[in-house]
Amino acid sequence: MATPKSTSRPKSKPPSESTSIKDPGDSTAQKAVDVWLFRSGFYHGYLPREDVAALLKRKGDFLVRLSESLTMNGGEKPIRRTSNVISVLIDTNQIRNIVVYHRGGKWYLEESLKFDSAALLFAHYMNKPLLLDKIPVLLQRGVNLCRWEFFHRNVKIMKTVGRGAYGEVKMAELHKRNGETSIVAVKTLSQETGLTISPKLIKEILKEARIMRRLRHPNIVTFVGVVLVDHPLYIILEYVQGGALDSYLRKNKHKIKEDERLQLALGVAWGMEYLHKVNVLHRDIAARNCLYDRRFTVKISDFGLSRKGTTYKMKTMQKMPIKYMAPESLSQFLFSQKSDVYSYGILIYELYSCKEPYHGIANVEIRSMIVGGKLNKMPDNVPPDLSAFVIDKMWCKNPAARTDFHEIVQFLEKKTGRKLQKDAFDDLPTITAVGALTTSFPFFCAA
Repeated sequence: MATPKSTSRPKSKPPSESTSIKDPGDSTAQKAVDVWLFRSGFYHGYLPREDVAALLKRKGDFLVRLSESLTMNGGEKPIRRTSNVISVLIDTNQIRNIVVYHRGGKWYLEESLKFDSAALLFAHYMNKPLLLDKIPVLLQRGVNLCRWEFFHRNVKIMKTVGRGAYGEVKMAELHKRNGETSIVAVKTLSQETGLTISPKLIKEILKEARIMRRLRHPNIVTFVGVVLVDHPLYIILEYVQGGALDSYLRKNKHKIKEDERLQLALGVAWGMEYLHKVNVLHRDIAARNCLYDRRFTVKISDFGLSRKGTTYKMKTMQKMPIKYMAPESLSQFLFSQKSDVYSYGILIYELYSCKEPYHGIANVEIRSMIVGGKLNKMPDNVPPDLSAFVIDKMWCKNPAARTDFHEIVQFLEKKTGRKLQKDAFDDLPTITAVGALTTSFPFFCAA
């Protein structure tokens, strides 16, 4: 698959952001999105603030997105408030976020100037600047959806193939703007599941998408895009013809040969070496989070707990996969490349035992065992040199004494006689270019 050339701006201080034009009323409640605005081309729905800077390139570039908040108003249940927000680049280092108000059938940015429609509002500020802190701001170019943003009409759902943490996973047909069609997997986030779709939850899920879209490696599930313009929200991924690795191991426990187990271990190690090279911590390496396709390629998936960087300290208690966690992660909430190495050692155990670690033991006891250094007994079918490598270099209680994925890859490549093809992936993660579709309204053009 060809990789689009990056059109990202040179590395510099990220633009600062602020929200302007305070609401003169008592509420920021927003009516349903105007049809004109929805079809404008520059409406990006639930696109997070963190992704805006990558799309706005020139002074005057702008887009419209939805901002949600939950507030308490004296009742038992929080009130969801949704606002349309214009994000506009006013200079190379500053983005301003302006709330669009819709009350009493009128659209406005400032109380003193109201319009009968969203179209009239945008036409006005396209020609006459809005003063923000005495700075004139002109809406010059509406930025369309980029290559990884799609509409629901682009995605034809075919069937349900599984279930994720936030909703169903479906097989679908994706119709791209260039006319290409491909089969994809769609992770859905739907209000129909009964799950409270809070702004915090949306932010967490889109953080996963943000990490994934910068990754490209044959042993990592490829990010394709998102649907953010309306509910249900979609994360669109490469469709892997096969299934979860843990299911494969259980079903084929007595059929898997030694060479295949080592190939699986090496494939995951290749993927993890790449992740650490681009400073991504996975934090949830396990057979259940790997997919195994019909071409015998294993792919790392599920980046819901992943974080950018080489270390991460969890500030609040969360539901975590205790059976796969390193001692320091359990006792101090510390995660690092070394804790990923520890978890990878547990995956090696799974490849040979074909079952979860600490099977049949309660989590409270498991935590005590891991922190105390009492670990899984490696299965008898593990080659002695691999068993010693895991125990001595991956399961060390002291993180500093653990190996890294470069050494793990070297060990397994030597053992299997296999090497990853040099042209199998790009050395660095890519950032896709902003789309160049023309909006149907003549006074706006894409960046």
